Amino acid sequence: MFDFDAFLETLKTDLTEVVSDFGEDLKDDLLNDAGDFAFQTKEDLIKWSKMLKDGEISADDFEFLLKAKKDLAEMEALKQRGLTQAKLDKLKLAIMDTVAGSVKKVIA
Repeated sequence: MFDFDAFLETLKTDLTEVVSDFGEDLKDDLLNDAGDFAFQTKEDLIKWSKMLKDGEISADDFEFLLKAKKDLAEMEALKQRGLTQAKLDKLKLAIMDTVAGSVKKVIA
């Protein structure tokens, strides 16, 4: 069974490292928006993580499925800061990559 709480803790730690690429001032908003995304996609994350762990899908398939959900990442906290769409898109991709990496750490 996928430990969603352990995933959230790992995600928070991993995102703290990623935030330096975008500016420390975005840290709280980035963590909030990523957490919101994780909860919005919780059922899918649990299902896909199990499939990945059981070898039913590859890591590439997992990342593809995850990135297909990136539009669900509404990024409300970051939007309120007036960031450009290009920067929001980069942040979304960074969040997706970090979510994928965090899941892989938890199921390893």
